[in-house]
Amino acid sequence: MTEALASDLVVEPEWIATAITQGLPVLGYRSDGVPLVVVGEVRAWLRRPTLDDDAT
Repeated sequence: MTEALASDLVVEPEWIATAITQGLPVLGYRSDGVPLVVVGEVRAWLRRPTLDDDAT
């Protein structure tokens, strides 16, 4: 099974760095240090429930 890399998503590098420190899975790193993440993982991370979701 081949997963698409998140290279086609437009996200702020700071957001990715923060998400990684909070548990976003990383496949590995490019030779220049850029993390490689899977599109599906980023989308799932964006859809994950938060405590604020229950606030009304």
